[in-house]
Amino acid sequence: METTSARSATQTTRRVVIQRDIPEAAIAGLAEFLDRFYIRPNMRFVEELSYRKVETEAGFELYWKLKPAGTELPRPLSVALSVSRATIEVDFPGLDPNDKSLENIIERTVDDIEAVVLSYFDNIKTSSLYFVIGATEEHSEAPDERGTMNNATKRIFAGNTTSLFLSLMLLGFALFFIIGTYAVFVLLVVQFVALLFSDRIIYRVGNVRPSADRPLVTIASVRSNPETLRSISQHGKNILSQIREEIIRHATVAYSATSTEQLKSTVIGSLLRHGIIATGKDITIKTRNVYRIVEEVSEKFNRPTPKITIANTLVSNAAATGISSNRSTVMITAGSLGDLNDEELEGVIGHELGHVKGHDPMILFAATSFEFLGRVFLWTPLLLYLGLAYFVLAFGAIYLVGKVLETRADTESAMVLGTPAALASALTKIGFRQLYHEKYNPGSKLFDWFRFDPHPPIYFRIARLSNLSERQKAMQHTLLISMRDIFVGFFSALFSV
Repeated sequence: METTSARSATQTTRRVVIQRDIPEAAIAGLAEFLDRFYIRPNMRFVEELSYRKVETEAGFELYWKLKPAGTELPRPLSVALSVSRATIEVDFPGLDPNDKSLENIIERTVDDIEAVVLSYFDNIKTSSLYFVIGATEEHSEAPDERGTMNNATKRIFAGNTTSLFLSLMLLGFALFFIIGTYAVFVLLVVQFVALLFSDRIIYRVGNVRPSADRPLVTIASVRSNPETLRSISQHGKNILSQIREEIIRHATVAYSATSTEQLKSTVIGSLLRHGIIATGKDITIKTRNVYRIVEEVSEKFNRPTPKITIANTLVSNAAATGISSNRSTVMITAGSLGDLNDEELEGVIGHELGHVKGHDPMILFAATSFEFLGRVFLWTPLLLYLGLAYFVLAFGAIYLVGKVLETRADTESAMVLGTPAALASALTKIGFRQLYHEKYNPGSKLFDWFRFDPHPPIYFRIARLSNLSERQKAMQHTLLISMRDIFVGFFSALFSV
């Protein structure tokens, strides 16, 4: 979000930009969505007869006044929400520039509106057809179901491979009852082989693999609706597969030498031949030079450019794995290419290269191997005494290691690239729902520290990046900094309850 103010002699207008570059086809639906899921449920807080909607050439504007409500809102608060192709922004006109009493209610209003707007665009994503187009036909695909094996691979190898090693821990527990202590050696070998070839495994997740020879990736999204998708699914996967293949085949030809409008025409024609009606307004084309972005970040890290693969999922995320800089792969989701700008994407890639630079997969391999060997040979009586509680403690310890490594990767990205605000902005987009929940639900900040998740709470990561000092940027001991900040963050949440 971007906040600006327009001042007069005695009053000021607070202006907050929620989102930029809105697809034209989404504007009309957003008006109805805001009215249904934000304005109407909150009418009891709106002054009578103050709400109105005005259509403009660029889009629409909504106006209302919030009723006074005790000390938090001592007088009516005017709110103006405008939506156009350029921006979605919220204005609060008529404010006293010296009066800070309305800060909390303004912040909550903006957060509530942004939550509804993001829900709307999430709904559009889930009811749209998406195609990832590479430089050649064999390096293109449609990002939806490509089989349970690929989906499982994405989940296991996502993040810092904590899920991979913990999955193997569970497998080892089962094998122990079948083959006894031999399970230790079997699992260690399997775990090491999985680590050794993890870069190759994750590289096979997507068909689109940018390189120096084919650096560009195009995301073509076709806005549909639930009825159209149900109709497609009723005809079976074969027809859907034919649609994908036809669009990809013709789009690849167009993509190589023609304009965005010609690519749109190709997509419209391919869909129409299968009974799906779409217009140019329903289609969004976005082309990113993915290889250049990853290459530039790698140069700043003084590392060779890793292999790159694009995962066919709409969730904004990225992952990196590999035993060294020369044997590493970065996976970027199609959702990230659609949602993040270049600077934000660089921050996320920097975070992932921070994992590679810090040899985090090797650290996790050592930590989980130590736990497994100790469980079998050193502290078996403790396991028998604690029962299931032992696994809660063991998994919690491994996830704590993961949290430290994730925090260090944030620090590496901020220190090397010098743009902690860009990574904080990317994390805000990626984790807004969780951030919103943590912000307005007392106790959730502490609870989220105990979740079986290798990532620290999103509020902690964003606040830490936003407050990263120049002294921290210059320090070399990023692991020690991260360990300290993890414990400080946890105990701050504990004592704030």
